[in-house]
Amino acid sequence: MKKLLLVLLIVAAAGVGIYLYLDARQPEMITSLESCKKLALDGPRKIAAERADRFLGKVQVDTARCRGGDDAALAVERGLPWLDWSHYWGAGDASSRVTRYDEGALRKLAGALFEKLHVDPNLRGIDGALIDLEYERVELIKFNLFDNYTYRTYVAGEDGLPGPAVRRWNEMRLPDDHPDYESVGGAGRQQCGGSLIRFRTVSGICNDIDNPLMGSSNTLFARNVQFTETFPDLGHTDLTRARHGDRIGLLKPDPQLISRMLFTREQSRPELCNAGQGLDGFSPDAHCDYKPAPFFNVLAAFWIQFMTHDWFSHLVEGENDTARPLMRAGCLDESAANAGCRPGDRVEPALVAQSDPPESFMHDGATYQARAHKTFRNTVTAWWDASQIYGFDEISRSRVRRDPDDRAKLLMRPLAEPLARRDTRGYLPFFKSPCTPAGPNADCDRIHPSWAGQETAAFADNWTIGMSFYHNVFSREHNVFVDAFRAQAAATPAADSGLRDPDAPNRMISYADVSDDELFEAARLVVAAEIAKVHTIEWTTQLLYNEPLYRAMNANWDGLFKDNALLDKVMEKIVVDNFG
Repeated sequence: MKKLLLVLLIVAAAGVGIYLYLDARQPEMITSLESCKKLALDGPRKIAAERADRFLGKVQVDTARCRGGDDAALAVERGLPWLDWSHYWGAGDASSRVTRYDEGALRKLAGALFEKLHVDPNLRGIDGALIDLEYERVELIKFNLFDNYTYRTYVAGEDGLPGPAVRRWNEMRLPDDHPDYESVGGAGRQQCGGSLIRFRTVSGICNDIDNPLMGSSNTLFARNVQFTETFPDLGHTDLTRARHGDRIGLLKPDPQLISRMLFTREQSRPELCNAGQGLDGFSPDAHCDYKPAPFFNVLAAFWIQFMTHDWFSHLVEGENDTARPLMRAGCLDESAANAGCRPGDRVEPALVAQSDPPESFMHDGATYQARAHKTFRNTVTAWWDASQIYGFDEISRSRVRRDPDDRAKLLMRPLAEPLARRDTRGYLPFFKSPCTPAGPNADCDRIHPSWAGQETAAFADNWTIGMSFYHNVFSREHNVFVDAFRAQAAATPAADSGLRDPDAPNRMISYADVSDDELFEAARLVVAAEIAKVHTIEWTTQLLYNEPLYRAMNANWDGLFKDNALLDKVMEKIVVDNFG
């Protein structure tokens, strides 16, 4: 490993020698390369073994100087807060680049070689930021992921393997009352196969072939803090009571008060804004000062809501716990009403899956809590599988309208003439009346009463014009894929469709042999992948606008160093040395 880094250093040193010969005004580059030499000799940082030693985004002075020169080193010496990588060369906007390198003689002379080896200053800064992010990601997983199912095995290990090396979790088996229990192996070794891995399942089982239950609907949320630290307001231990007393809880500090104090914008004409409530009669004279984002629009906010509908929900059909009395929320301190809070607000209490005292277990002389003091269920699938469109359980799936004239398509209603001639794709149909307790029928939909009249969607809660936009866009995208497939099938019916059946993987399936149901599910795979790709390399990179983030998000699809086998080997070495 050190030999590899020294080779890079020698190449860089040779280049700097040429650079100094051509331009003697580069003392910062000399000290930067000296710091790089020290890093190469010391070797890469080890992944922390204990929580107290985890990487928090702060680096040594030499590390900063190697990656960002004097300014980055000075930021470390001053102890500036937050992440050090934001001071590295090339890690911000265009102003963070070393322009004298970009425009200088060295780049013209040896730029292609230096950039291929990632030893020029800008790429050194970007690579350093990516390495810092990778350390944080690895150690966040190691120290800040607490799963309510698997924590005991993660700590104690299983069958001679340490917990982090376990890949097949007994806690993630399908229970014996699950309809697919026998299909995955029953009481023996459970492994998904056949139709369960060909397409996305409605409930989200079998996305992990060896752990069928993982991420499926109605499984428990994990935590990102130690279980003993959850629900401090309950005062479970002497330490918790001493640390928090009654000073912190779900409504302490009050979220409405925090929002009002931190996010209320002073208005130039407050009488026309009326605290954001508008004027009587919906007067067009109402006005609130608006501060536009220079790089985002309102669709970006709707997008993340559209995403979270796919990932998690604490509600059951739009409701929290209706069996308990409404809970007071907002302005628990009556004097806070002067800040604009609403002391009369009430909400449904959250649905709690488990509230009985959790078990404890011993390992290596230490006592651990097996789960959080309370647990909650994710009522949708945890996967990026477009479940907000296609459903996550039997009820939500019943709300997915398929076109009776082509069962591979989603049903879209045409506009009234003459608009229909200009827009042939159509829009989602509307829900019918909610079904009564007597049961569903052809004239009703299984929906919360407040959703009546909305456009049809598997996840129909929190409906807005933004949700309407995205559901219609991707429902149309589903149908466009089906149309393209149908066109290819008509042109080459006997050709290989590319689809395969896991039960007979070597058997070619022609376009003509693909059923409506198979094509519907294939279209879902395409739409889910499109949504994930838009979010990772378009939405996120626009929100967090810098070069390291852009490269890190694209690494989901192409690898972190897709064009540089040498640096790919360096990263592999770091991971293997620390994790085996």
